[in-house]
Formats: sequence, C-alpha cells, structure tokens
Amino acid sequence: MRKITCLVVVLAVVAALALGLAPADAQGQRTYIVQPGDTLFSIAARFNVSISELATINRIYDVNHVPVGQTLILPNPLPYGFTPTYPTNVVPPSPTYPTSPYPANPYPAPVYTTPIYTPPVVTYPPGTTVTTVTSYTSYVVRPGDFLASIAQRFNTTPQAILSANAIADPNLIYVGQLLTIPRTTTRTVIPRPLPRPVFRGRVYVVQPGDNLFSIGARFGQNAWAIARANGILNLNAIYIGQPLIIP
Repeated sequence: MRKITCLVVVLAVVAALALGLAPADAQGQRTYIVQPGDTLFSIAARFNVSISELATINRIYDVNHVPVGQTLILPNPLPYGFTPTYPTNVVPPSPTYPTSPYPANPYPAPVYTTPIYTPPVVTYPPGTTVTTVTSYTSYVVRPGDFLASIAQRFNTTPQAILSANAIADPNLIYVGQLLTIPRTTTRTVIPRPLPRPVFRGRVYVVQPGDNLFSIGARFGQNAWAIARANGILNLNAIYIGQPLIIP
C-alpha cells in the first residue's frame, strides 16, 4: 500500500511539471511564414539561427525547396558573435521561364561587303553590241518565302541569288535573313548582214600592175562601181589573180 501511494505521488509531480513547462514552451516558440523569394538560407541568416536545426525541427529534407506559405518553427538564435557557415555546394534552384516554341536559328546572317555576283558570259556573233546593267537591291526573307518565289518576284534566277549571297544550299534561307538580290538588264543588238548586190557582167582576173582605176579605164567603168560590185572597201586592196565582176 505504501508503494502504491509513493507511485501516485511521483506521477502527480511529473504531471505537474509537464503542465507547468508546456505553456512556457508555447509562449517562447517563434514561427515564420515563408514568403515568395525566400530560401532556407535567407531565413536562417535573417533570424540568426542554424540552418541545420531549422531544417531538422521543421522536417525539411530538401534545403533547396521551401514552399511559399509554409509555417516554420524557428529555433533559438545562435550566440552573439557566432557566424553560421553554410555549404557552398548547395545552390538554390534558379527560376525557369517558358522557352520559345521556335528553335534558335543555327545559321547566322552573312556579312556582306561587295556583291560577288557575276553575270554569265554569253557568246554572240561578231559585231554584236551587248549592253549589260546589273543593279542590286536588298530583301528580308518573310514567312512562306522560298528561293524560287523570291527570284520570280524580282525577275531574276535562284542561281543569281545564291551566288550573290554565297549560299551553298538553296534550302538554307530563314525568316529575317537579309538577301542581296541582283537584277541584270541586257540589251543585245545583233547586226544584220547587208545583202550583197547581184551584178551581171563580165569577169576580169587581176593581172600584175593592175589597179581598180586602170581596170575601170580599160572597161569604161568607174573604179568605185567595180569596188561596190565586188564588196571591196579599200580601193588599193586587190591582188593578182583575183576575179572581179565588171558591171
């Protein structure tokens, strides 16, 4: 009976101590609600508490992730003059932002110095007059453009645009690219051969010592008429053995 009485007294004392200490702990306990931009490191530095103790009493297993609005129990402040050290290998996660749905352009716009386009060389008959004028204009590629449509718009060829912009692959053009467009205007004048007049008359073979004046005097004709009948432009350019038509 005496033992039971002692046990009851001990339990009563323990209960009284527990009831007396609980209100004191509750009154001395500090809390903090996590705000946007807070990290566990900044909260520990602000209230001068140990980050490990802060994470332990709040059952935080990832020190880099603290939900906004969570209520944290703050431990006792560190002693005055104590500077807490935090691990340097733990970096708070940086915020992520939505990326553009379009991939980055892997082909930078070329830097133009002087046009390198050279018009193609075409062979014409002798005496042809060819006047070629090449002008250059700039064009920015728009959505839906392709090389053939751009060439058709400026009345040029895809090969000329490729050459002027040093583009090896015609598929490697992109929206926003600045293109140099060469436009060539060519005016070609091909001379028509003059019809040679047809004369009916005698044929004389040039002999040593002959000239057009002596031949004309011999046949009673003008030297210029004989030259015209034979297509001779230089009256002194006749040779021995040359057949001449005497009109």
